[in-house]
Amino acid sequence: MVDQSSRPASAAAPLSNPVSATPRAAPGLPVDPLWPRAGGWAAPRVGEAVDVVVVGVPTSRTSISATNAHETPAAIRQALRRYSDHAVQPGTVSTRGDETQLELNQALSIRDAGDLADPDSLDGERAATAAIAALARASRLVLALGGDNSLTVPAARGVLGAHLAATELAGGGIGAGGLITLDAHHDLRDGRSNGSPVRRLVEAGLDPSRIVQIGIADFANSRAYRDRARDLGIRVIHRDELFDRPLGEIVAEALAIAGAGDGPIHVDLDVDVCDRSVVPACPAAVPGGISAAELRRITRLLARDSRVASFDLAEIDATADSTDGRTVRLAALLVLEAMTGLAERGVSAT
Repeated sequence: MVDQSSRPASAAAPLSNPVSATPRAAPGLPVDPLWPRAGGWAAPRVGEAVDVVVVGVPTSRTSISATNAHETPAAIRQALRRYSDHAVQPGTVSTRGDETQLELNQALSIRDAGDLADPDSLDGERAATAAIAALARASRLVLALGGDNSLTVPAARGVLGAHLAATELAGGGIGAGGLITLDAHHDLRDGRSNGSPVRRLVEAGLDPSRIVQIGIADFANSRAYRDRARDLGIRVIHRDELFDRPLGEIVAEALAIAGAGDGPIHVDLDVDVCDRSVVPACPAAVPGGISAAELRRITRLLARDSRVASFDLAEIDATADSTDGRTVRLAALLVLEAMTGLAERGVSAT
């Protein structure tokens, strides 16, 4: 959890449901000492610099449609325990059998800061922004578990403004960073909801010319919001472009644009960018979205870039998932893909 004594008392509310200082067991799952599990990470210690910090931002009350997305961070943590911490870099004909292997629990220092309290209220959102800024200053990568898409505002503002003075951050400062969204929607609606985070970040000072939206879908937006994106200068990469262009090329374009200000980059993984068959717990997902494999691959490619400082996972209602939990399990894998991308950058912070 965030050390409350290390910043002004007004900077952030305490975290709810803090994670134990020791890794937790995985109840009901088999135990094999040769198959270490992901998840169950300890809470941050005061003054500790780490590679990755996971934090729950359980937003749901301003959602356009009714949702229990506030229950999703806990569900993702449970799903993580179903997976190992082992990843293998792709091989070639000449390297098969000798590929580089990663064990995330060994390659990275990973902590779980629990869930932020009351991120839906205005005061809670400001507190969440300050708390995430503190976590960003003490880590290389912040992974914010939502929650509906309104969590993108405190997650992005906290990370992009982490280097700012507390008064400047509280006043709406956002720095020189960029934003990449994986989303079927523009999220440029008026008001304060899960449909407005991109517009709100622009109003907070984010340069819209450093925003890239990947996966925007037909029949999921309107002319007014498409025109708003165009008029703001946001780069829009339509879902259909992913049929015709290599993923690596699209990722490189997005990073070049979002990183043009030489500041950190926040990535919003709105999982409703995927085809509805693989994300039934995303209320606004439509048939014809991108595949789970594409989203996993894009996440790892983005995380390999040192300018990417944070991700959020949004728009999953764990209580509406299929009986096999496929949406929440995908979210857990996205957490692991982001960590793997970070590990593939090179040297650990510890």
